[in-house]
Amino acid sequence: MLDMGPYYIGNLINFLGPVRRVAALATSAHATRTVTSQPNPGQVIPVNTPTNIHALLDFHNGATVNLSVSWDVQAHKRVNMELYGTEGSLFVPDPNFFGGQIEMAGKDGKITPVPAWDHPFGRANQDNPHHGPLANYRCAGVADMVDAIVTGRDARCALDRSLHAVEVMLAALQSGATGAFVTLTTTCTRPAPLGPDAAAALMA
Repeated sequence: MLDMGPYYIGNLINFLGPVRRVAALATSAHATRTVTSQPNPGQVIPVNTPTNIHALLDFHNGATVNLSVSWDVQAHKRVNMELYGTEGSLFVPDPNFFGGQIEMAGKDGKITPVPAWDHPFGRANQDNPHHGPLANYRCAGVADMVDAIVTGRDARCALDRSLHAVEVMLAALQSGATGAFVTLTTTCTRPAPLGPDAAAALMA
């Protein structure tokens, strides 16, 4: 949850705003795991945190989200993020990266691709050995923060949003341990969208 969760929860806050309360089931499939990365490949370590979490997020705007994060799933065929509304559904690419194909469906249930913006942060700039060409602009948030400080506006990765996202993750872990809903004590606003012109200005 604390590794990959920030990308997904941050994206949900961008879409839906702040979370009101959280409930979760949290388990671990193994008592130990073998390290597969440098600098200690092959080392066996104890598992001291849940590695399989299924959380329910109740948002202030009335939306409800089922969030599953797991290191215990070997493969799956689920889209990274699917949002369902009264008028249709939205299928969103992996928020761990930038860009990717967005799809949508209306009340007829027909899934069609959404025409892509010519967005600077959607252009592939990295050849990933597992996923092929990807858009990966990890310093966009830093550039936005600097611009926000200079211009006196609200940063999109402002402290209140970051703190709120962390509390959502910790609440899922707490609920997984206690079996009870956790009402959050922090809140935040939705950040302003980052359109193509604003993104290009950050890269100038």
